[in-house]
Amino acid sequence: MAEIIAPPSTVDVTFSLEPAYNVIGSLSLLNMAEDFSGLNEWVYHTTRSLSAEQLRTNQLVLQDAHVHLADASWSSFQDWVDDLAAQDATAMRDRALQVWLTTVRKTVHGETLAPSELLADRAAYLSLVEESFRIKGKPYDYSFWEEIHELLSDPATRQNLIVSHLQALWNDTLALEWERNLPILDESITAYRSLGLSGLTAAEALSQVVLREQIPQESLSWLAQLEHIIFIPSAPPGPYLLRLGGLSDTTVRFLFGARGPEGTSVRLPEVSRSELLMRLSALANDTRLRILELLGQQGELGTPDIVDQLELSQSAASRHLEHLTATGYLTARRHQGTNHYRLNPDRIDQTFEVLSEFCR
Repeated sequence: MAEIIAPPSTVDVTFSLEPAYNVIGSLSLLNMAEDFSGLNEWVYHTTRSLSAEQLRTNQLVLQDAHVHLADASWSSFQDWVDDLAAQDATAMRDRALQVWLTTVRKTVHGETLAPSELLADRAAYLSLVEESFRIKGKPYDYSFWEEIHELLSDPATRQNLIVSHLQALWNDTLALEWERNLPILDESITAYRSLGLSGLTAAEALSQVVLREQIPQESLSWLAQLEHIIFIPSAPPGPYLLRLGGLSDTTVRFLFGARGPEGTSVRLPEVSRSELLMRLSALANDTRLRILELLGQQGELGTPDIVDQLELSQSAASRHLEHLTATGYLTARRHQGTNHYRLNPDRIDQTFEVLSEFCR
């Protein structure tokens, strides 16, 4: 029987500064600092400078901050914060709860209570949260979600917490870092825009920017549904890619470490220096060097083999392997329920070629 197979859908690709999303991405990374190495030093320095209470507040605020961006582009982060302060607190709360509930219903099977019923019944709300985490196989922090429900039950306090926290961090640390990195970000955007990335599928566009030969198989299905990708260069992510959600299922924003396009004649001194520092810092660690040495000697290995042979904890191995993969020194594939890694010698050679050219 004959079958017509439609060609892969192409996606619109945009490179943009997106100040509000950019800064929210930086704040999100503060919540991930313990789990990832290789992030910009600003992330670790800022995390160390914040109190436990401030870090907890950051987690509470960032839980659904993207909802209040509403897929809009703001000319500055301050403009967005000012707009948040002027919004109706109850409308803000209702929008956040409805978006969260819509997302949960995609995971949890069966009927769920209406937003008003969940607000009135904390136990039912927490039970729904716990069930969604159980299905995803992720750890569940009861006290955190209890605090979230308390804030949802008091819209004015919730709005004040969001606005005051964002404003304080912007004034204390974010504004200066933003101004310092702005020339680098603008350079990166200009360079990528000059490539004219059109007629690509979402997976092809993603591979072009993150410089990975393969996109994980489990990501291909949702990538195929996209119509628009907005790439946002930023300093804090280092070698990582941060997916920023929005209100549309067909538009996604990716925060990536600011750099110039590889394999082109475009030379951006500030970006090149930042990219080189990122690559070299990935090598300045004994455990990561041992992983590279092991894979160089034995070829492809799964995570359990690397953990056993180097006597690492699972969490430490995952952190270092993710860093090396994000930087491009390793390639990864999923096989029989675990990640398998292989050395990428071309990336290593290229790094030292760049270092040699940089020093001339």
